Amino acid sequence: MKDLRFASTLALALALASISRAAAPEPLGQFPFKRDGALMLVEVRINNSAPAVFVVDSGARHTVLDPKFVRELGLKTQAAASVTGTGAVETSTTTPGIMKIGEVKIDLPEPWVIDLSKVPISSNAKGLVGAEIFRKYVVRINPIDSTFTVFDPATFQYTGGGASIPLIVERDKLFLEAELEVPAGKISKHKLRIDTGSESSVNDEIVKESAELRSTLGGGLGESFQSSSGVFTSVKIGPHAIKHVWGPGGPGPAIGMEILRRFVLTFDASRGQLYLEPTAALTEPVPTPPE
Repeated sequence: MKDLRFASTLALALALASISRAAAPEPLGQFPFKRDGALMLVEVRINNSAPAVFVVDSGARHTVLDPKFVRELGLKTQAAASVTGTGAVETSTTTPGIMKIGEVKIDLPEPWVIDLSKVPISSNAKGLVGAEIFRKYVVRINPIDSTFTVFDPATFQYTGGGASIPLIVERDKLFLEAELEVPAGKISKHKLRIDTGSESSVNDEIVKESAELRSTLGGGLGESFQSSSGVFTSVKIGPHAIKHVWGPGGPGPAIGMEILRRFVLTFDASRGQLYLEPTAALTEPVPTPPE
């Protein structure tokens, strides 16, 4: 009888697994990305251009084109209000267009034009894939096989085994909530902007309460800036806690690729959900900044 119950349970489990696999959604496209440190580089086309290398940057409210690339495309620009990065950033806009990653299209009603020459990204990058793609589609980032997969939110159903946490969408920005422990024993819940265009771990001024501090040089859109780094005793996202996390203490709380790269991430902005599937990188130590 025990063997019969075991066989029935096994058959049921296999049947459910088969149904789950059958129900897995078909992607609109899956694309490889190359790594530039912890950042992700993909090939895109703007209108009918030749392929160009862009950084996937969920922290950019709009897709960004470098002015040299804009001139290569023969597009006109017009001045726009400056935006805030690491300081005020001079910005222009260019004519509406279409960005294609493979055959997946993203309308760009107002592409930003920003000089990326001082931004700490690959010199080959001609732009940033901004938040438009995360708002329009379900996006999965898989650091294990270095793929970037896009789904139609109307038909998407998550079939993986990852933890689901709220994905907070505020206009052009994506956020999650994390529990930050600093100093040891003191836990605060903070809303962090999700920034795949940053190689940092967690940036939050609360880290200045750490017993371990050192001066570091930060960078981003805008000028480089002097900051302090400290140690979060732990950073907890959903059920997953990462210990002894060095992170900067600048303004604008955010979470970057040093933490995000430890998961297969599925962003479903339409339903306000972020799915986290931990990888073997989850327990890797966070690098200590140079002195």
